[in-house]
Amino acid sequence: MAAFFKRSLIALFVGFVLSIALGEIFFKISSRPVFDQISFLLVTTAACGTIAYFILEASVHRPALLKMQNPAISFAGLAQYLRENAIGLGLAVLFFLIYTSIGLKLNRSSVDSIDNYLDADNSTWMARIAAPGGSSLEMRGPHPFAYFILRPPGWLFMLLADDFALASNLLNTLVGGIKVLLSWFFFKRLYGDPLYSFLVSALLGLSTSHLFFGSVVESYIFSAAALIGFTLLVQSGGASIFVLIASSLLTFGITLTNFAQNLILFIVSRPRWREFIRFSGWAISLGVLLSLAHAAWFPSAKLFYLPSDARAEEEFSLSIFDQPAWRAFGRILLLIRTQLLYTIMAPRPYVFGEEVGGTFPRFNFFKIVPGTFSLSAYDGMGNVLVGFWAIILLVAGVLFLRDLIRTRSLDLRMGFVLCLTFNFVLHLSYGYEPFLYSPDWAYALVFFVGMSLAPLRTNRLFLGIFLVFLVMLALNQYGFFKFIFLTIAPFVNP
Repeated sequence: MAAFFKRSLIALFVGFVLSIALGEIFFKISSRPVFDQISFLLVTTAACGTIAYFILEASVHRPALLKMQNPAISFAGLAQYLRENAIGLGLAVLFFLIYTSIGLKLNRSSVDSIDNYLDADNSTWMARIAAPGGSSLEMRGPHPFAYFILRPPGWLFMLLADDFALASNLLNTLVGGIKVLLSWFFFKRLYGDPLYSFLVSALLGLSTSHLFFGSVVESYIFSAAALIGFTLLVQSGGASIFVLIASSLLTFGITLTNFAQNLILFIVSRPRWREFIRFSGWAISLGVLLSLAHAAWFPSAKLFYLPSDARAEEEFSLSIFDQPAWRAFGRILLLIRTQLLYTIMAPRPYVFGEEVGGTFPRFNFFKIVPGTFSLSAYDGMGNVLVGFWAIILLVAGVLFLRDLIRTRSLDLRMGFVLCLTFNFVLHLSYGYEPFLYSPDWAYALVFFVGMSLAPLRTNRLFLGIFLVFLVMLALNQYGFFKFIFLTIAPFVNP
């Protein structure tokens, strides 16, 4: 205990000194508002102090953090690996091509489509990722060090494309294909069944969320890939904390709130509090320091923990408790439908023009007029799909509860349920169009369904029904994008 207090005092002193030095050298913190000064000193001291404490502790006890394996790589092993995963690789390439064909139609540098495509800021994110001067655009606090993660690959793609819109589009669609491959690895490793892995991964790739944001440039497909990658590492059970921390920093840096999902999945899969504290301490502390470096390198970037920088998020916040009953109930129903339905199957969107102060068509899944909160609906085959999907969700939920009662133990499915719940609570009061954030939970919904239905994977009738559902889903999504293309055609091809 005495050693603990000694290391803690030394770490606290080191952290405090470093926070003052960093604040004055890079941010002139003493000239900022007093609440910014307090927040900066508290958070930076905690981050630097935590890292100092772990380093001091490591000098006495070599932690698991530092245990790394050096995998052997051979050409024969690589060839065998490619053969074993040829289906997953082929599926990823297929979705990369699909996403690219859609993205080339929707991501145009000549058209300012900010907020038009279901509230996506694709025009500004294309610039942020690959435009020569894109890093001068403001990077808000919820994306702590996104430029560090996205600008380097954006620069590499610029060498190939020589056009920032094309470069960012190709990077976005490539990551879209990669997250389909990661989902394939997840289920292939879990059940060793290539066909079932193919079907569930295709469901994720065809979902409205991933089909849309795998094509429309934004930050969310990168967030989704980071979340799926972390889930894959956690599932393996053998990944070192060092690898998990490195993976979680991608999640942290692209979209801060998604780091909560990493914490949820970690504690569910590894319910050991000492290990959880070490993981969260390292990840949060390194995330804070990378955010500092990011803000120092890119003056346009904001620090998420400074009150003056965080105040900008008030523009995207709302409280259902301050809303009239019809509007509060509409928001709740919209979020439920978005999470469980729109995320997977596209409805017919509302189209707005001059009534929202623009000329280029704006698409949303809801419409508000005084006293009425309208939600996008389905027609024709879409209604059949909704019934189909409702049965799938019901069966998945029943099988999950059955397993929970029988085994009385938690698996990753409980983590996915908690991730869905976290996103539901968060977006009750944050964001205008909930579908914008759907990639943050689409993987959790699809993985929950895939794991829960796995006992049926040897049933040919079930596999046939699943395949029919995917074909119907693909046709529905085709109609959705055809509607968007026909709507915007007069504006992009006058």
